[in-house]
Amino acid sequence: MSLTDVLFGGSTAQHAQREMLTYDPRLGGRQKEFGDHVGDLLTWQGNTLDKATEDAYVQDLNDTYGNKIKELRKYNLINDEEAKLTKDKSRIDLDKLIEQHAQDLKINQSLNFDMAKEGFIPDQASTYQEKLKNFNTFKNDRARTKSEEFGGSREVERHNRSRENQARTDAQNLLANQTNLQMLQFENSAADRASQRRIDNRRMDLQESRDARKGQREMLMLIMAGLDNIGKGFA
Repeated sequence: MSLTDVLFGGSTAQHAQREMLTYDPRLGGRQKEFGDHVGDLLTWQGNTLDKATEDAYVQDLNDTYGNKIKELRKYNLINDEEAKLTKDKSRIDLDKLIEQHAQDLKINQSLNFDMAKEGFIPDQASTYQEKLKNFNTFKNDRARTKSEEFGGSREVERHNRSRENQARTDAQNLLANQTNLQMLQFENSAADRASQRRIDNRRMDLQESRDARKGQREMLMLIMAGLDNIGKGFA
């Protein structure tokens, strides 16, 4: 809490919301300029504001990244520790984590859709490769069961035609998956560029905040100098 805040008031929660915008665990958490240290000393609220700022920061992480992080954990793309949103996780690191797994997340979601359409319920704790293997086994077992339900040449012929159709479908699906993979790679590259732009914008926001604090500090020095002159006038 800066000296300006002490002079003009405001609740701890309001100050925490403002301080949260420049909170960075990589730089030690709450960023304090000279005026913040003076304000903390005058109000004896430094520790309280530090904690309130940490809480506001964690809530902002949950609002911004919570759903996406839960999706990554749901598909076992990250572990429990990576999924925890705490005051020690930086926004930049979370952006990188999400972008790193963006392509894998889309592939997993696509597989889940296909499995649901076929009536297959996978073990949620299994990996993508395990789900795909079990799904293929499920489809093969179902096809084999159907082929064994009937006997005779017409049924055998029907089964052979089905296998040929399945082979064509598999070839088409393979081509479609290759096309989808190329599209995902293109989207991932675009996402990387977008992520870099967001990182650059955050750096600019941080610099603007620092410039604003510098202006507050200069104003504080002018106020203190004026007070000193007034004191000398009464001396």
